[in-house]
Parts: sequence; C-alpha cells; structure tokens
Amino acid sequence: MIVVARHKRDPSRPYATSSHDSAGLTDNDKTMEEGKQPLEQEAPHKPHVSEAGEGKPIAEWAVGLLVALSAILAACGRTFVGTLLMALTALCLGVMRLRLRGRSPWKVRSVAFDAFICIGLGLGLVATYLSVMLLL
Repeated sequence: MIVVARHKRDPSRPYATSSHDSAGLTDNDKTMEEGKQPLEQEAPHKPHVSEAGEGKPIAEWAVGLLVALSAILAACGRTFVGTLLMALTALCLGVMRLRLRGRSPWKVRSVAFDAFICIGLGLGLVATYLSVMLLL
C-alpha cells in the first residue's frame, strides 16, 4: 500500500522554482545577485526553543555536585553511602517535582515523566545495591 501525502500551498510563503534560464542561473541565483535572500531560506517564524521552559541552572548544578560527590564516595570505597546519596537525590527530585509541578526548579519533560524516572531511579538503585549485597 502506497501512501501519498498531499500538502496545501501556503499563500503567505513564497515557493522557489528550480527553473534555469539561458545563462544556467536558477531563480535563487538571480535573487542572490539582486541582493535578496534566497526564497528557500525565508522563515516566517523562529523555531521553538525548549530550553526556555526547563529547570533552573542552580538546581542542575546542585544535582551535578551531588552526583559527583556520590561518585567520589563510591570510588573511595564507600559504595553504600555513594549509592544511598544518589538514590536519595533522585527520590527527592521526584517528590519535589510532584509537589511543586510547574514551579519546580528541576524540569526535564512532563511532571509525570520526571517523577516516574526520578523515583524509579532512586528505588532501583537501592534495590540493585541490596540485591548485590545479598549475593555476596
């Protein structure tokens, strides 16, 4: 089955043609010679930047420092403390995102997604650490 997409022409946006004249110049080459922008490069709107609605840099730096501290603790032989610090950081972020919703300084995606990932990471880290310790 072949699906063909049909697009309506937007009258507000000019479309370029690729016709050549006798000198071999296209329409875009002619507009460039005249000092105008090529027709394909005209953009009516700027693209949406998602970083504008994300979290605050101070929260991201605080989380980064806690993750670095937990990695240093784990490298120094204090794996339980490092894992617990990482898990508590994730759990606190998940609960904070649930309670503060749109005012939360920690935003990545939607409230439900952020809370699910953070809480799941925190519980998963503790469960994995305990299961490994039970095997030893």
